[in-house]
Amino acid sequence: MKVPVTILRAGIITTVAGAPLVEQSANPTYFFTFGNSYTMTSFSASGEQPSPSNPMGNPSLGTGTTTGGINWVGYLTTQQNTSLVQSYNLAIGGASIDNEIIKTQSPDMVSQVNTFQNVYSQKPESAPWTGENAVFGFWIGINDAGWGYSSTDANQIVPKLMDRYESLIENIYNDGGRKFLLINVPPTSRSPNFISQGEDAMAKHAAWVDVFNKELASMIEGFKGKHSDVTTVLYDSYAFMSKVLNSPTEYEFPDATCIDDDGERCVWWNDYHPGKKYHRFQAEDMKGVLGSLGPW
Repeated sequence: MKVPVTILRAGIITTVAGAPLVEQSANPTYFFTFGNSYTMTSFSASGEQPSPSNPMGNPSLGTGTTTGGINWVGYLTTQQNTSLVQSYNLAIGGASIDNEIIKTQSPDMVSQVNTFQNVYSQKPESAPWTGENAVFGFWIGINDAGWGYSSTDANQIVPKLMDRYESLIENIYNDGGRKFLLINVPPTSRSPNFISQGEDAMAKHAAWVDVFNKELASMIEGFKGKHSDVTTVLYDSYAFMSKVLNSPTEYEFPDATCIDDDGERCVWWNDYHPGKKYHRFQAEDMKGVLGSLGPW
């Protein structure tokens, strides 16, 4: 299984041509995100911290991603929002939930939550968040499926992944987090990467993803049942990407499989990652379900 990982670094800017930042206010939403290359912006917790004049902190908006530009985190932080959002994006390209369960070649989400707890859980001056003004977003599972589908039984391994996933959310709940966004796995079985591997690989991967997404929905319901004081949103990226791939011309893409590294002309930036235009459409779609979390 080939899973391309791109990690980029760049300097700091506050605007991108053609992409004006939302007018800032004095009361930010602190947006902590965790995941893999579909989410990462190559943010460093030891670098320049987000602020009203630079809500992404580091690196500059539109760099450090695998989209050819801005990804969904950048759009929800700087354009698809109604008030100030500051982004603390701890996602790492190639990550799984826990390398003790599904081993990848990158630090896992366990390490990302550990970074949050070491740097931000005590509400430092750089991020004086509360349960009311912080949102915790998770988009994970793409690499669990990519590395696990051919060598593990989803019905046996996914429940273990969900137990670990829930334990990480519980850690943040115990730190005071009360607003959670969780995103399921999109149909990466239909990416050019998997298409090139043939129909058998595509079918096996799709079946694994189906188990993961069903177990994720069940885990979220269980978590909500334990905590009556949480606001939890599950965004269905599987349904949205399927909609785009089924009708690409409706989204101004020529077809469902072409690749263009400018991130604009085609759905795919490379054979496994959608481009910035797709991420813009997804961020716009996400706004329809994020209202209960705050600034969207």
